[in-house]
Amino acid sequence: MPNITFVNDDDFAPVFGVSGGIVIKQFKTYGPRLDGDVKIDGRLAIKIPRPKPLRPMAGQVVVQGHLKAGVKSPAAAFKDFAHYPYLGVDPAMARIGITSGALTSGAAGSYTRQYAAFTGPANYPVSGGGYAWKRAAYAAVGFKFNSMTANKHQILDAVQFEPLPLGATGPSAYQNARTIQVVIKPTRLNYASNPNFESGITGYGSTGTATLAADAFCWKGTQALKVTAPANAPADSGIAFPVSGLIPGRTYTLSAKVAIAQGCGDIAPWAGAGATQHASKTWAQAANAIDPSNKRWRTMMVTFTPTTSSLYLGMNVLHGTMTPGLASIFWVDGVLIEEGTAVRDYFDGSMGADYLWETGGTTNLARSYYYENRVERSYLIRTLLDENTPLGISAAIPQYAVLPTQ
Repeated sequence: MPNITFVNDDDFAPVFGVSGGIVIKQFKTYGPRLDGDVKIDGRLAIKIPRPKPLRPMAGQVVVQGHLKAGVKSPAAAFKDFAHYPYLGVDPAMARIGITSGALTSGAAGSYTRQYAAFTGPANYPVSGGGYAWKRAAYAAVGFKFNSMTANKHQILDAVQFEPLPLGATGPSAYQNARTIQVVIKPTRLNYASNPNFESGITGYGSTGTATLAADAFCWKGTQALKVTAPANAPADSGIAFPVSGLIPGRTYTLSAKVAIAQGCGDIAPWAGAGATQHASKTWAQAANAIDPSNKRWRTMMVTFTPTTSSLYLGMNVLHGTMTPGLASIFWVDGVLIEEGTAVRDYFDGSMGADYLWETGGTTNLARSYYYENRVERSYLIRTLLDENTPLGISAAIPQYAVLPTQ
């Protein structure tokens, strides 16, 4: 329904039926003036506007419906664990001594990590079908301080109780209780340790009678690996190097940049366990793609599917293709091992902000990780964790350049 507005000194004589509200504007200098009669054919309805809802101010929350609230408990507060009372009877008889060795006063003023490892007791059946005790369902963590002298003190921090990590002989790195640990999987992962030979030839061994050396003739950087198979080599000779952290059943591709000296025999890359070599693929010298940026180098590759998480990869000069009386020499650089069947562009951890060497590893001698737009996406990941972590649980700082297990 339209409103009628009377504006100062304006004549208005409606000639049609009017319904709705009459709005009178008041000016600062003088009020409105009506001359003559106002006739309204119909009814006069007064419209009272509905009050607008108040906007929540700082510290106020407006909720429609039911409100459910929770209290964020301290990270170390557990309600789903139990233990025997202090000095109570332990039916499992599971009290054990320290494994890492006693801490003496010689370590005063500094923290030393102490730990104890034990195997939880199983059911102990006795004659008659009963049990002396049943398996341990709960465990209590306790500490005993011997020979404490007067006016001295001990400080405990970062207490952790956990199943012994698989294959470990000691505890894992400490993490806060009820903390989500997030490992960010990389966009690409190069499983090759020492892929660029900028820090020598660590991790590479020889096969057959080949000799290895670092050499200034390289594809990129300052060094490459030079391999020499002597003229009198009795069998295939070349290099071998271990790779670990693979996921059995998945397919991987080894590729590398290779240059050859005149008269070098054909080179075959291989994958295998120890001295057992398989999945060989001969590198025909004339058939491999030439690197357009460095035409003395070609790309060599082999695809393999491991049955274990660790194996050996290598490259051999095939004895039957060697030139009689002439040593076979080739150079290797830019080693890339990654999941998939395609040969992709080489990368390592020194190629920019989105590239990292493995956490805890040494530059040039560790696995390499690539995270597309790492700086921008790391902020987004942290925000998502903060907004979606349940109450009572904290989210640790996301871990980058850590080997994923699936």
